Amino acid sequence: MSIKKTILLLFLLGAFVKLFSQDDKVYTSNGDVLVGEIKSMQRGVLIFDTDYADKKFEIEWTEIEGLSCSRTLLIYTTNGEKYKGGIKFLPDEDNKIQLQTLNENLTLTLNDIVEITSFEQKFIDRVIISIDAGLSLTKANNVRQSSASGKVSYRGIKWYLHANFSNVGTTQDNVDPVNRSEGGLGFTRDVLGNAMILGGTEFLSNSEQMLDLRSTVRVGFGYYIIRNNKLFLQAGAGLAFSQEKYGGVTATNQGSFEGLGITEFNAYDTGDLSFQLKLTTYPSFSEWGRWRIDLDTSLKYDLPLDFYVKLSYVHNFDSDPLVDVSQNDYVFKTSIGWEWD
Repeated sequence: MSIKKTILLLFLLGAFVKLFSQDDKVYTSNGDVLVGEIKSMQRGVLIFDTDYADKKFEIEWTEIEGLSCSRTLLIYTTNGEKYKGGIKFLPDEDNKIQLQTLNENLTLTLNDIVEITSFEQKFIDRVIISIDAGLSLTKANNVRQSSASGKVSYRGIKWYLHANFSNVGTTQDNVDPVNRSEGGLGFTRDVLGNAMILGGTEFLSNSEQMLDLRSTVRVGFGYYIIRNNKLFLQAGAGLAFSQEKYGGVTATNQGSFEGLGITEFNAYDTGDLSFQLKLTTYPSFSEWGRWRIDLDTSLKYDLPLDFYVKLSYVHNFDSDPLVDVSQNDYVFKTSIGWEWD
């Protein structure tokens, strides 16, 4: 066989495989039928790939009336169940699909489904990266505040990994500069139903409170109290160990064992707006009566071309700091950012 015929045969074979591998269909509320490949769905948005568009489609889950897919997908439901199977469109049933697994066929409403993952997704397709920055200037006393933050996350079939970092710096005439840096690494591992194992490490440095470094390692157990296509509410509990190093006239370095309580709320079915609130509490076992509470909340508005603007508020409370500093510290910032997913 000549080289030309071999190349032609390989090309036709690739086209044939491509043609029949992209037979997923999405039926929208306005009557359109899209043919391509279902990549994923989470937080109320379906990612759909087609041959006739350079960029993947992002379709609001509320705009979809039906799906069909002969490939094996991993499907999560509101009651915490996980299924492996294909999807059959039910033309006579509004907003319902038939889930076809190895053992059974069952009918689900689209509102029953909170997440879809394709086994064929590439690693890079599961990664989300966001970066944002802000700058404010005040003429009085020449106050300047700058902020920068970034986050990288990966969503696997059972694992969710993330890393984040943020820095806020403030300078002012005749006043020492103030710098605050925080970040961390974390993971969650899905187990039974809506339950998960969680863990990770975080750090905080704050010159305003003479805190050179506080590093915390934590592990615990979490549960989705509410999880649907509009919002989720999860709570968790566990154990933590913190190592604190304070500067000042007399340097202080101390470790302590603590309890861990986490509550996280995220609302994302509000058009281009999304709201997130995370409350973390650390009751100390080593210093009975001491409590640390961290509050992190943000309001984000999506802009074209994957840009966004965000308002953020972070508050840290320590009932009994190791040195003579304020019990409260907070940061309010506005920023503009970009997200790649």
